[in-house]
Amino acid sequence: MSGRISTKRRVFEYLKDKYLFYNSTKAFKHRYKKYEISLFQKTLSNEIIERYKERWSAFGKKVETDTFLLCYNLSGKVDYDIVPENFFAAIIEKKLNPYKELSFFSVKNVYEEWFNNKEVFPKSYFHKIDGVYYDKEFHIINDIKIYNDTSTFKYPLILKPSKDTYGGAGVSKVKDKTELLNMINEYEHIVCQELIYQNQYLNTINNSSVNSVRSCLYRDKSGSFKILNNSMRFGINGGLDNLSSGGIQCNINVDGSLNSYALGQYANKFLEHPNSRMKFQDIKAPFYDELNKVIVEISNQIPLCNLVSLDMALDNNNKWRCIEINLGGQTIRFAQYAGKGFFGEYTNEVIERVLVK
Repeated sequence: MSGRISTKRRVFEYLKDKYLFYNSTKAFKHRYKKYEISLFQKTLSNEIIERYKERWSAFGKKVETDTFLLCYNLSGKVDYDIVPENFFAAIIEKKLNPYKELSFFSVKNVYEEWFNNKEVFPKSYFHKIDGVYYDKEFHIINDIKIYNDTSTFKYPLILKPSKDTYGGAGVSKVKDKTELLNMINEYEHIVCQELIYQNQYLNTINNSSVNSVRSCLYRDKSGSFKILNNSMRFGINGGLDNLSSGGIQCNINVDGSLNSYALGQYANKFLEHPNSRMKFQDIKAPFYDELNKVIVEISNQIPLCNLVSLDMALDNNNKWRCIEINLGGQTIRFAQYAGKGFFGEYTNEVIERVLVK
């Protein structure tokens, strides 16, 4: 009986993986249709295309070349480590981060309690988890109205959903106690936090939002996390920095200088910030060495995963703060659209690791 169950389970897992790969491939083809067709028109030789296919053939799936061509058309660079986007979404990420327990870190309420460098995270005022209110020490609040009336919160503050939201959805700047009480019933899971005021230099580039850095790290075979890449996001035209909200992103080079161009949600290219007119090639990420130190410290405290994406912000005291931790549904586009394979020097190790799991 146990053998029959085991066989059924293997068949189920096979069919589930096949369906996931089909869906991911379909999703990225649909996404690419929203890009300018010219971004796929500059072709590469058959020799280069075949070499790329061979590079990624180990997964036993048809290797799509749209990702490779798009990255080449955007950057002018040929990098055989460019990961096919459907391979990453359907195969690689779920093999590197297979545990359901990781959903614990998708709940923003726990950051200050779990990590030993809690000052890196925004200071929380109170939490709402599954409809129950807690103060910052996680004591139950019996009457949130009284708690709010007697509080000494510093306004404006930030109120945001703490679970199951992405791309800045639902994040609000709250100006006073009345507005706060009116908004806390919109979600079952929320965190009320201090407002982070950003670094003065970054504010001169764009002051409509915090210009955050997406930092991607990989836990190599040594057991420690290594930095893969960093990219800075900017709000434009008064909006937020998330691409889904109209923001743009620019990859950061290893010396802290920015790439010569930034990109919008569908790879529309910007050589300068459209509002401040600052050229991206002239911008350098401030306190870059400190950023790299902090993101490694945070990541090494996250168990059961091998791939992490952190959203970081530089505050007006020039301290890097962690706004959000992403362990699922991560994006590889920011580095790759700058012509750099997402895993860089760790690509071979990742392929081997995924195939043996």
